[in-house]
Amino acid sequence: MSRLKLIHVGLGRWGFDWAREVFHQTPEVEVAAYVDRDPTPLLRLQAELGVSADICFTDLAAALEAVEADAAVVSLPLEHHVAVTMQALEAGKHVVVEKPFARSPAEAAPVVSLAERLGLTLMVSQNYRYYPTPVMAADIVRSGQLGPLHSVKIDFRRHAPSEGYRYWGLPDPLLVDMAVHHYDLMRMVVGEEPCEINCRTWNPPGSPFTGDPAGAIVALFPSGVSVSYRGTWLDRAPQTAWAGEWQMDFENGVVFWTSRGDRPDGVMRDRLTIHRPGAPIEDLQLVRGRHDRPAVLQAFSQAVATGGAPRHFSSGRDNLRTLEVLDAALQSAAMKGAAVTLAQSSAR
Repeated sequence: MSRLKLIHVGLGRWGFDWAREVFHQTPEVEVAAYVDRDPTPLLRLQAELGVSADICFTDLAAALEAVEADAAVVSLPLEHHVAVTMQALEAGKHVVVEKPFARSPAEAAPVVSLAERLGLTLMVSQNYRYYPTPVMAADIVRSGQLGPLHSVKIDFRRHAPSEGYRYWGLPDPLLVDMAVHHYDLMRMVVGEEPCEINCRTWNPPGSPFTGDPAGAIVALFPSGVSVSYRGTWLDRAPQTAWAGEWQMDFENGVVFWTSRGDRPDGVMRDRLTIHRPGAPIEDLQLVRGRHDRPAVLQAFSQAVATGGAPRHFSSGRDNLRTLEVLDAALQSAAMKGAAVTLAQSSAR
């Protein structure tokens, strides 16, 4: 099968990481051009990664004109996602766009409609879906092997000043920039769409953040499942993995899991245990395959090639529901924790 030719747009801190760490691990793709309006990261790309200056551009339109490509990867700051994604789609390219997809469901919806009207694949890089443990947790829910799921507790603890984090001025550093991963995993693992959200956020004394870096959320689902979430960027307690620590209470047992550790081995902290009453703890063997963003690109390539959606595929249409949860959390936090109702939908 021929490789999918990509135009990579955006070479900031995270975008450069895509170029350095991701593409060479994904044999299904080939980068045909790199684009950034600032020439400095393009020069760095040439110096550090040996990329030819001939495929480096400071304008997406120029790259679209100069090279043959099937798709674009958009790894720009959030405020540019929609405009650049629409530009690539209008040029007939399939698109993978970084999370969060857009600033609101209303902003994202026209992009989804455009991709569908043009028959193009639009994927949001919700890369935490592509780790072995959340996939296994979702399988346990679907199988019914522990009976119905009753409730879920999630803890996310990181200390941003020690992480090299530098986006102190983001208006909602927890709810928008980080917890979007956790909302998305809630939906994937529970297998339903939340119907009600309560959220409170705060900014501890002495914090370097402008917006609130800590918060608590309760999400209710149509089946009666409740998810309670606590997250913070300013916690000196033992740090969780990036997907957080999950406790899932079923009728006939409890599942504990965690996922998405630090480099160099992101799967190192993936672990899932089952605790049944009166039985030994089961530590399940994980399937270690391709994961994270290389797995995102693998799924994207498969979707483009087949026109279908691989399992747990984060299409633009699907990701609208994650944005709806994000939007509801922001609304609830602005109303000091008042409940916000979301449109109900059947289990997926």
